[in-house]
Amino acid sequence: MLINSLQAINFRKYHLLEVDDIPQKGVITVAGLNESGKTSIGEAICFVLFGRTFFLDESNLHKIVCWGRDSAEVTLNFTSAQGDSYRLWRSIDRDGTMKVNLQKNSNGKSKNTKNTKKPLIDAEKVTLAISKLLSFDYDAFSNSFYLAQRELTSPDPQSDTIKQMAGIGSYAEMTDDFNLASKTNQEKITAVLPERDKTQVSLDAIKLDESWLPEMVDAENTLGAEQQSRESIIQQLEENDQSYRGDQKSYSFSKKIRGIFGFLSALLLPVSVILCLLWVAQQFYPEAFANLIESFLGSSNREQFTERYGAWILPSAILSTIALVLSLLLNKNAKNTLSSLDSEASSYSHTLDNGHRQVTTPVESLLPERVVQRMYEKAGGSNSTLQVIPPREHFNNIDQLVEDTIGYNADPEEVSAAIGRLTSSLRKQDGEIEGIGTELIKDISVEKARSDEAGAFRSTIKSLQKTINKNQYSIDTQTIAIGMLQRAANDSVQLFNDNIAKTSANTLPKFTEGRYSKIRIADDFSVQVYSDEKNGYMDFDEISSGTQRQVMLALRIAMSEELAKNTGNDKQFIFLDEPFAFFDQTRTRSTLEALPDVSKVITQIWVVAQEFPADIEVNKAIVCPLDKTELCV
Repeated sequence: MLINSLQAINFRKYHLLEVDDIPQKGVITVAGLNESGKTSIGEAICFVLFGRTFFLDESNLHKIVCWGRDSAEVTLNFTSAQGDSYRLWRSIDRDGTMKVNLQKNSNGKSKNTKNTKKPLIDAEKVTLAISKLLSFDYDAFSNSFYLAQRELTSPDPQSDTIKQMAGIGSYAEMTDDFNLASKTNQEKITAVLPERDKTQVSLDAIKLDESWLPEMVDAENTLGAEQQSRESIIQQLEENDQSYRGDQKSYSFSKKIRGIFGFLSALLLPVSVILCLLWVAQQFYPEAFANLIESFLGSSNREQFTERYGAWILPSAILSTIALVLSLLLNKNAKNTLSSLDSEASSYSHTLDNGHRQVTTPVESLLPERVVQRMYEKAGGSNSTLQVIPPREHFNNIDQLVEDTIGYNADPEEVSAAIGRLTSSLRKQDGEIEGIGTELIKDISVEKARSDEAGAFRSTIKSLQKTINKNQYSIDTQTIAIGMLQRAANDSVQLFNDNIAKTSANTLPKFTEGRYSKIRIADDFSVQVYSDEKNGYMDFDEISSGTQRQVMLALRIAMSEELAKNTGNDKQFIFLDEPFAFFDQTRTRSTLEALPDVSKVITQIWVVAQEFPADIEVNKAIVCPLDKTELCV
């Protein structure tokens, strides 16, 4: 950015200040005695650009209004880094009300002429536009391009201006953002931890055994299955009680039928065969048949047999065969009936055996040990078993009945009596099992409520832990990012320091008439100067105060050049207010002579001093009158 012209009205001591035709390159001197208004020119530039001055912030800015006037205004025409010309106007009244106007000039040298481009008048928009045009803010400006009247000191390496000069402003902003984000993430973790720990304490207080509820549920299912099994056996036993007596009679009857028709079948089979053979012989072998009859009855009775019985052989064979078939069918039917009844008898025996086994099996043998122990505790610990087992003498004959019912040898009355005792005991035990199941269901309900409560606590802990892990992951990621940015920033700072040292080394010999030729800058911006005379580096505090100020001036100009480069300003002005306040004439002369050539970037150099050597050539000289309120040059 280069200044083309400056106009101020009612600003500080000036009723009117006009500086026109400002050269783009070279030295512009501002001379005058104390209180002649030299510093007011720099303050006018600072005010119009940023709405404040080095000595007055926004709260006291109304003090720049000339005494006896209502308002002050400053107009600045400048060329931006992009080569465009702009007119910037800013005013303030006694109440502190500020107005601002930014307009792009239609030609490169416009001062107050009107043009057709619509100006920006909104303060926020103008501030944003200026920030984009300049690429630096007030802090960077006041620490680099605008050196107000003050002691030249080493720069603070932690200042935002130095970071911007070193090209690590974005790194610093990102690092600050990451640090702020990490702090926020840590605060979130800190806020969540007490709730998570409190919830964990509540969960631990429940002392939930994860296997206890499944055990009780399994036990309850086992009891339910046992009840169904007992009810099924009771039903079978009652059915058997009603059918055993009739099946026993059927079995006895079928057994007799089988014996009778088995005997008849054995008798009729040879008779039928003999009669059939006799009929065949009679029909097809009459001589053999006659000889056979004769051999058994004699020749005298043969004809008599033939006449009396010969015609009955065939009917007798048919009748005996029919009787044989019927006997065989009835015998087979009796066998089938007996086989079916034997199966029923086995079922009766099996049912009796199952009923006896269930009625004598303690229910606790079917349940997990911890469930049984729990039931004992609820029962007061006095019972030896959870259910009443009937006395062994009630079923002394069961084993014999189980064996005898297989062949229907058991007495129906004994079977009925045994079934009665079994069903009575099973029903009683079934009621006891139902009571145990009811108590177990209550315990399951209580444990389920505890489990649900623990589940809710776990869900809360999981959610909170997820938040903790998420924020911790963000912190870890941000820490890595900060480390990467720090390494990149360190490289940039090192390059910046090298460039500053290189630029300062080019400037310093011109300022010191060759007595000092090199500058070495550490990361903390501590400075060492190379003395050709002593052939070595000297600490900053070893050199004279005048030389220190020359070194600091060279360093500041070099840093301003780096800031201009990093912000895209390849041509930049610098305003030096009383930089030679403690210089002798020799130092002042050598420094002034060197200034035009110290930088290819810092081309427009404003220098303020009470007086300058008369024989020094400058590009524009401004002399501020002590007793006048107008200055036009």
